[in-house]
Amino acid sequence: MNKQFVNLQSNRWPEINDLIESCRRGDQRAQLQVYKLYYKPLYNLCLQIISEKSKAEDLMQESFLLAFENIHSYNGNLEFYSWLVNHIKYAYRYGKTAK
Repeated sequence: MNKQFVNLQSNRWPEINDLIESCRRGDQRAQLQVYKLYYKPLYNLCLQIISEKSKAEDLMQESFLLAFENIHSYNGNLEFYSWLVNHIKYAYRYGKTAK
């Protein structure tokens, strides 16, 4: 399997579950890997929500921080990508990012 390719809609990719567990233990390298895996699709989503690039970047950053702070609550009921998207929605509604 090409490790550069990740089907973002699938938790079957075994390494993502290992990364999530490492993130739960506070492993910053794992957080960076998760960030690198999901950066582009989440940034593009943020750009659809807020068309200004700098504000979209702020929203994405705020969402990742929120997700990593709450990584212990991820239980696998949602695809991990969907769980991250929920953090974007929450950050957009209640966060500091100007709309």
